[in-house]
Amino acid sequence: MGKRLQIVTTFLILASIAALLSWHSSLHMSRVYRPIKVGVSAGPHFAIMNLVKTIVAKDGIDLQIVVFTDYSKLNGSLHRGEISLNSFQNQPYLDRVLDDHNYAIAPIAKTFLFPMGIYAKKIHNLSALQTGSKAAIPQDLWNGSRALLLLEKAGLIVCRKTTDSLRTLDDIVENPKNLSFIQMDATQITSAIDKVDIVLINANYAAEIDLLPTRDALLLEDIYSPYINLLVAGTKDVNHNDLKKIITAYQSQEVKTFVAEHFQGTVITAW
Repeated sequence: MGKRLQIVTTFLILASIAALLSWHSSLHMSRVYRPIKVGVSAGPHFAIMNLVKTIVAKDGIDLQIVVFTDYSKLNGSLHRGEISLNSFQNQPYLDRVLDDHNYAIAPIAKTFLFPMGIYAKKIHNLSALQTGSKAAIPQDLWNGSRALLLLEKAGLIVCRKTTDSLRTLDDIVENPKNLSFIQMDATQITSAIDKVDIVLINANYAAEIDLLPTRDALLLEDIYSPYINLLVAGTKDVNHNDLKKIITAYQSQEVKTFVAEHFQGTVITAW
């Protein structure tokens, strides 16, 4: 009888240990192995998301980053459910994509801005800009629109109001300084800085000629720009708890400090 009791007791102890190990394993799996795929473009989008990955791992989220070399494929991949989230685009770009495609995707958070700025070598303040000055702006619709909106913010032109953030030179209704405009490829526009009075340059291209946006621009886009970058998810997932945790991690002081230290004004956080 004593031996049988010992066997039963030993069995119960082993069963309890097995149950405890099983529970611990399940808890570990639930905390660590909840994979979420996020698509990004290369550069700052990847670098910042890589930091977010380390932060959300503490909440049991395995953030799997997929770098797309062709950013035009990111929204289609999100719509098809191949990824759960993407980080690469601003609202005007997303609006145009949704006009052209019936994608079930939506923005869930603001991330950061690559600020376009007004730069000059001949003047140190926009108040010194003379009537008849020459302004170089990007020729593509997206960056050209940003340039015109920034010139309007500076009080140098007035554009007719439209239902979106897109503008062309034809939309200018007031030009009190009679500025003349030279349209150039955004990737080549820095070459005009010694030839014109003002030039409107994207932050990444400004950095290529050692211009620091927060130091050298006469005027910069701010966080109220419609060209803020976004986190975008499938519409069925916009309230997903894990995506909310990713947003919290992204919009954290740790990320803000990282951006300030590593990008030195070429990237501005927008929260």
